[in-house]
Order: sequence, then C-alpha cells, then structure tokens
Amino acid sequence: MRYIATPIILALINPALIILVSVAGAFAQRPSNAPVAATAAPSQDDTLAIRRIEDDLLKAERTTDPAIIERVLADDFVSIRPHGAAPGNKADWVRNFQEHAGQAPPYAVETRNLKIYLVGDSAVAAYVKVYTANENGNVAHEDDTHVFVKDGGVWKLKIAGASNCMAED
Repeated sequence: MRYIATPIILALINPALIILVSVAGAFAQRPSNAPVAATAAPSQDDTLAIRRIEDDLLKAERTTDPAIIERVLADDFVSIRPHGAAPGNKADWVRNFQEHAGQAPPYAVETRNLKIYLVGDSAVAAYVKVYTANENGNVAHEDDTHVFVKDGGVWKLKIAGASNCMAED
C-alpha cells in the first residue's frame, strides 16, 4: 500500500504530531543527579494489554457495544479530528453507542499496521483503519492514533486522534 502525500494530508498530520510531542514533553529527561524512581519498565504484558484494548475497540465498533466503550475510555477522554473534537467526551461516546447498541454499522472495518509505543505508564498506538461500505464496496482509510495512560494498574484510552488518508491498495 502506498500513501499519497498531498498538502491536505500533510496538514492533517499536524494534530497527530501535536499529540506525540505533547506526550513526549510530559516525559522530559530528569537531571542526572535526580533520584531514579523504582518503577517497572514497560513489559510485553503492557503491549499485549494495549493490543487487547485495540481489539476490543474494533469489536465495539463492529457490534456497537457500549459496555466496551464504558470500560476502556478514561473519564477525561477526548476525541480529536482535523476540525476539532468529535463526537466529544466519554459520556458522548457512551450515549452514542447506547442509542445504537447491537446494531451493525453499514460497513466492515479492519485495522492494519498497528504499532504500539510504550513510555512508562503511557502508550501510543498508531494504525490505519480501513472501512468498506456494505452497500457498494467503497473503501475509506483513516489514520488513527490512540494515547493510553496506565492508572492504578489499568490502561485507559485518554486521547483518540484520527484523520482521513488517501491510500492505494
């Protein structure tokens, strides 16, 4: 699959870069004389936990399952799109899924090229989501970036960013 870089696509990349820079800034290096905290390094278990959450989110979208959304989104969750927040916060997402609970969407959806990056108690998952319309087979690609935070030993989705991308199969 080859992506076509256009000025529009490049402009859409900016929100994802802002997210990544913000996360990186939160983990600035400590002074060399500062004490080292006794925290465990991210493990394969953390990577598997994030992968499972991503699988659950995909299942929630395919089956419109509000229980999954309620469980994996942080209370202060934010969704970012190129033109602002949409559909909004956790309560908005749960309400939307409850209104359509159990209804299959008019499209098939899959993810490709999932990459997970762990930094302490934060993680970023980035991938391409591919939508195929049931009615006519039209295909749309979306670049997704999810920022997770581990709170009390539980991974929660804090920020979800997405933008359309043009792709050739």
